[in-house]
Amino acid sequence: MTKTNRRTMTLALGLWLTPHLAQALEVSELQKEDIQGFGYFRNALSFDEVQQLPSRTAQIRRVARDMGWKSTRLQSAIERYESIEGDVMALAAEAAKQALEASRVKGRVVSVEFDDSNESHVVAYIRWRGTSSKEVIKDASSIAHAINEATPFVSTVSLAAIHPKAKETSKRNVWEGKVGDVAMARIQPDRIEDYADRLYKRMFEDVKELPF
Repeated sequence: MTKTNRRTMTLALGLWLTPHLAQALEVSELQKEDIQGFGYFRNALSFDEVQQLPSRTAQIRRVARDMGWKSTRLQSAIERYESIEGDVMALAAEAAKQALEASRVKGRVVSVEFDDSNESHVVAYIRWRGTSSKEVIKDASSIAHAINEATPFVSTVSLAAIHPKAKETSKRNVWEGKVGDVAMARIQPDRIEDYADRLYKRMFEDVKELPF
């Protein structure tokens, strides 16, 4: 991208991407469609044919056509995303940390990261300190539920547990797995303690286990 194009894109983002909703949304209210629509539109502004259109309305119409969306649908997604006051992924990480501190892994979370490089598939990476092989599915289920509640736009949660006595900087995971949004939505918090192994264990994919 040329310097002129970068300046034009910056101007477009700075002047046009302003909140239009009557009230700012919380991160927990954003949906996958909001992330996807805003991300696609933001990326489209790097192309000359979109930048040079005479108005934001024209830009939205052009991008919506490329996406196969109605322009009103894209407009709504952009406005909802823009209404968030602050960096969305940073706020998502904080919301996730708070939710995890209210779960059974309180005090044991090592790291929380979000990746929105693919606007159609946001991934949350969670590492925590496990307690035992018998409890790890309960932990994983609790984490997945917390992330789905706090940041419902996440498509996949990638989980990794370290040994109970390992340093937080340890790269050795005693348990790894991932879970998708459809499965996450099925987790009932009041059933985790008694039924996690029976109900939720099979929801986790690409599982790797080592002795605790």
